[in-house]
Amino acid sequence: MQSSRVKGISCLVDTDIAIDFLRRREYARELLENWVGEGLLAISALTHLEIYQGMKAGEERATNAFLDGLVSVAVDIPIARRAGTMLGELHSKGMTLGIVDAVIAATALQFGAPLLTNNVERYPVADLKVIRGLEV
Repeated sequence: MQSSRVKGISCLVDTDIAIDFLRRREYARELLENWVGEGLLAISALTHLEIYQGMKAGEERATNAFLDGLVSVAVDIPIARRAGTMLGELHSKGMTLGIVDAVIAATALQFGAPLLTNNVERYPVADLKVIRGLEV
């Protein structure tokens, strides 16, 4: 799905929150239920990659059903450019960010949507609204 065509996204769900939902952690279920009332829940196509990388035998059906219920955003040219620029800017400041995290952050920024994650410290990105999913 082209990012320029997706409207009404309330938030972008990071991989850790999606995994906790699939592992039936109550806070993740409640969190996503609250956000779905605000609009569409979205994930990056790279979140699919990360989830499938760690999927265990017998989890495919539940995983597919969950992921199919979210808006999946492909990495298009504007997102790739934004992620690349972000990586370059952070590198010039002596900071590092993984490519997957940069693409996820760029996706959230592309839509002006907050990123739901428990890995707040992994996203030192200006203008990115990061919301911790689980109060620690």
